[in-house]
Amino acid sequence: MMLLLAAALLPTVPPAPPAEPSRQALLRWTMSPVLCRGGERVAAERVVRPADPQGTMVWNGMSNLTPLAIDFRIDATGRPLSISPVRTGYRPYADDIVPALAAARFAAGGERAGCTVTFTPHVVPLATASIADLASYAATSPTMPHEIWVKLLPAGEDCSNPEPEVSLRAFPPFKSLPAQPGYLSTTMVGYDVAANGKPVRPHTIASSESPALDAAARAAVARSRFERGVRHGCAFRYWKGATTLAAPPTPEEASVRPADATCPLTHDYDRKPDLRYPAAYSRRNIEGWAIIAFDVASWGQTGNIRVLAAEPASDFGEAATSMVRAVTMPPSPHGYTGCIERVFYRIGKPGMKVLPPQLPFID
Repeated sequence: MMLLLAAALLPTVPPAPPAEPSRQALLRWTMSPVLCRGGERVAAERVVRPADPQGTMVWNGMSNLTPLAIDFRIDATGRPLSISPVRTGYRPYADDIVPALAAARFAAGGERAGCTVTFTPHVVPLATASIADLASYAATSPTMPHEIWVKLLPAGEDCSNPEPEVSLRAFPPFKSLPAQPGYLSTTMVGYDVAANGKPVRPHTIASSESPALDAAARAAVARSRFERGVRHGCAFRYWKGATTLAAPPTPEEASVRPADATCPLTHDYDRKPDLRYPAAYSRRNIEGWAIIAFDVASWGQTGNIRVLAAEPASDFGEAATSMVRAVTMPPSPHGYTGCIERVFYRIGKPGMKVLPPQLPFID
């Protein structure tokens, strides 16, 4: 049996930040060196693209933030797989950490097992945040609160209140830029405006270190045009959303189905599955799957539910478990054992029919 869930490919819409600047703070998560115990020695892995958990605005003085340790493995291409937090349970403002690790990359080579990494929270009051802190937040967030925007502008700027009227706003050729599977890139370009309304001296203020986007954004600013009048300290921000990070190959059902299973291959559910895509992975356009084993009582209730495998992260297994727990099958004389459900989480592609938008569907 196979269930297919899909989510529309849409930009991230993060929650609004707190409203009082004097009590606001920046939360960012820093990544420790990655150690793997799969070889003869424990050594730090070379990071090709680090994890980039989204920056968050929080209340100053939060004391319930704790480090998050994660176990995983690395395949031969350098992709993190089988990602699972060491401790389960809710952690505030940490929902983007595991998806961010799923989108990271390490040096290619042999497969590595027994890998671990820790993400540590750092809270910096907005009132005392350095330019580096502000730029770090800007690099991992698709939106920019006004309080951070004005702090990144140079002292004495005269371009934000009021802003000059835009005659032409140019944009980078986003489709021709390198794909970004599972992660977004941002860049904030500073510039001045000459008397004739042409931007001059475009330069990068804050960036997620995507050279192609940085260069294309500076060129786009240079092509833009504004109302006449000299202005200093202007800025504009561009961001390119994540492209789809495909799920790794999935085992066939026959390879995991028990030999003595009494469950039919096709499941006729009385109470249909509530198909929900894990939101944190949908925001990053990360696909996944889970293989769930379960039994069914004679009255149709599922039980003995367990995750046989889930990739690229255990979150997909947890989501699929919740879904299977809520379904029911028609009553039967003796119930069933050895039922298998393969649940696929897919991102909607252009032209794919997903009704209604942003909701999963069964194939």
